[in-house]
Amino acid sequence: MAAVVQNDAPLADVEAEAARLIRHAGEANVLVRLLGGAAIGLHRHGPRPPALDRSYGDIDVVVKKGQDRGLKRLLTDLGYVANRSFNNLHGDRRLLFYDERNGRQLDVFIGTFTMCHTLELDDRLQLDPQTLAPADLLLTKLQIVKINNKDVVDGLALILEHEIGDERKGDVIDLDRLTRVTSRDWGWYTTFMDNLGRLAPEPAMGLPPDAAAAVADRVMTIRYAVENSRKSLQWRARSAVGRRVPWYELPEEIGRG
Repeated sequence: MAAVVQNDAPLADVEAEAARLIRHAGEANVLVRLLGGAAIGLHRHGPRPPALDRSYGDIDVVVKKGQDRGLKRLLTDLGYVANRSFNNLHGDRRLLFYDERNGRQLDVFIGTFTMCHTLELDDRLQLDPQTLAPADLLLTKLQIVKINNKDVVDGLALILEHEIGDERKGDVIDLDRLTRVTSRDWGWYTTFMDNLGRLAPEPAMGLPPDAAAAVADRVMTIRYAVENSRKSLQWRARSAVGRRVPWYELPEEIGRG
């Protein structure tokens, strides 16, 4: 592992700290990528409309399975403090650390992002040098059954700042990824489509007309592709049950230590 500067400590600016963490992880050959608000911040491709510009709090990352031990050592070297009781209980899939200097929490997902639904990420961590690919970032935001305004704002920012296309050719939202995830699992599909509807711009959102038109067009493109994708047998069987039975998990809220 590459040496960390002595007395290195987390930076006050959350986006700068997120970038610092990813840089050190790369130097240590630990495959880590950002998700959550800090990742959305790093995907800012120019000035955002004021309605979509927000501050970010904690940092969330995904580490490749089998590399979590290296990440734990790195985070300690970078000035983070482990929640030992949580990590002992859940360390096969999730870890929790604190930046006590700046009053922030750092959540580590190991290969898989699991909240209301499960998103396998282990084989997708090399698509972007710092964050999850835009399609995966959108999936992590729109999998939340009890979605809040911050998640809606982040989803809007992602769609406004990324064209729809083939992720192998650039920084775009990949339709194939969205349809693969939602066509296998009716629950995923249902939550995703419910929340996608919340991204249809309304005047009260305060977006400039050109931004609102771009978002509306891309939301329509995504909706059409997801609705018309070929669904799995499991999807069709579960759709027959519908909303009579819960199709999601409600994750336990993890507070600060």
